[in-house]
Amino acid sequence: MLKKIFSAMLGFLLVFVLIGCQPTEVALPDLTGKSRAQITETLEGLNLSIKYYFDLSVIYDEESDYDKFVRYGKDENSVQLAVGDIVATKTEIKVYTTPLNITINYLYSLSDALSLHESDYTGKEFIADGIGEVTISKLVDGDTTFFQSDGQSYSVRYLGIDTPESTALYQAWGKAAATYTAEKLQSAEKIVLEAEGDRQDGNDRYLAWVWYLPEGGDKFLLLNLELVELAYSKNKVSTGSVYSDVLTLADWNASATKRRVWGEIDPNYDYSKEGTQMTIAFLMENFADYMGLKVAISGIVTAKIGNSVYLQDESGAGIYMYAGYTSSSQLQIGAHVAIDGLTPTVYSGSPQLTNFNRLNLSLVTESLIITPEVITYDDFIFTNIGKYVTMNQLTVTGVNTARTSIYVTDIEDHEFVIRIDDSTGFDADDLGVTVGQVLTVTGPLGYYDYDYNNVFEGYNHAPSKFQLMLTASDNIIIE
Repeated sequence: MLKKIFSAMLGFLLVFVLIGCQPTEVALPDLTGKSRAQITETLEGLNLSIKYYFDLSVIYDEESDYDKFVRYGKDENSVQLAVGDIVATKTEIKVYTTPLNITINYLYSLSDALSLHESDYTGKEFIADGIGEVTISKLVDGDTTFFQSDGQSYSVRYLGIDTPESTALYQAWGKAAATYTAEKLQSAEKIVLEAEGDRQDGNDRYLAWVWYLPEGGDKFLLLNLELVELAYSKNKVSTGSVYSDVLTLADWNASATKRRVWGEIDPNYDYSKEGTQMTIAFLMENFADYMGLKVAISGIVTAKIGNSVYLQDESGAGIYMYAGYTSSSQLQIGAHVAIDGLTPTVYSGSPQLTNFNRLNLSLVTESLIITPEVITYDDFIFTNIGKYVTMNQLTVTGVNTARTSIYVTDIEDHEFVIRIDDSTGFDADDLGVTVGQVLTVTGPLGYYDYDYNNVFEGYNHAPSKFQLMLTASDNIIIE
């Protein structure tokens, strides 16, 4: 009996000694190159707990950069911790890592009920039946494309997503999303659109789930879902959609990585506020070098289309500035203004400035007189787009059914269009324009190419696609 009691006491004593030998302090190890899983294993092995944060302060553009240790954070006394520092065990250690690797969990494993099968669309047409095979008509951005079927071309807005802007506005990751969408669609063997719920939005664009069959593939993939899983878009799916659950899960997983639209720096986006100061003439001569960056320009307002304006510098070079729904009382014809933080982009082949913010606008001088430059068809070149001009002896050959496009020829029989924007409130009938009349027209020189596919490098601006913009009813003289 005494022997048993003695053995038990010896056991308790041994446990007490072992517990007493456990360290109460440890040195923070070097975690360079370790992933979060490895960091957790290392620190928990030292009897430390971890609270993770992301370092989103720099650009990470190599796959090997992701899910890697960056630095320790501060302790509870706001002292910055570093490798080798001594801390008490059971302390919660703040650890910063790079964004995480993206994993695709749902795109290739949709249930049979959610997948697209050939029998679903065979013999059907999208406009008439709500599902059907289509071809690309025109690429726009990450979530909008013009498709074609049954002899029609129509704009389609992708359901369930909203990628950053890359056309009328320019946002971080917008161009990357547009490029990714273009690559997937252009390389696809087949594309099928599937409607769900409302067929069109308020802008008369069709709404659809976009399926594509990859080259050499045997299963259709849902591009809307893919863009969410790859963090090119946040989930915007409507409640009640058959894809609500899977997009919600994909969105949650993508958000946890802090990649792309969830916080990562876009290496091709200019985050500066003011931009590089330059003249409009310099910008037009070097436009490709500044696309997507920020610029600061000054110029005289020569014409208005809604809230948007045409600006012209002292040399006579001009450009269109898209303002969208943002208005400013200072943007009046004849006003000399200076504007910071604008982004040069191209829309349907036409150069423009976007991302206007009224807080970046300052008025230099009011009520200046604008003198248009007289030009001919030979002056239809890129650097003249946006310039305020006058053209003489234009013979009317026709008017479109909407009465907003006046077809004319010059004295050498070159054909082009005088365009009246809807925001002006008048049309060709209001102006009394009829076939056979000879006109003198003043306005900004515009450009429009329906087939422009957002590739500026190497693009040739065809004279036949230039337009003379008629923005005021008194800027036309019928001879």
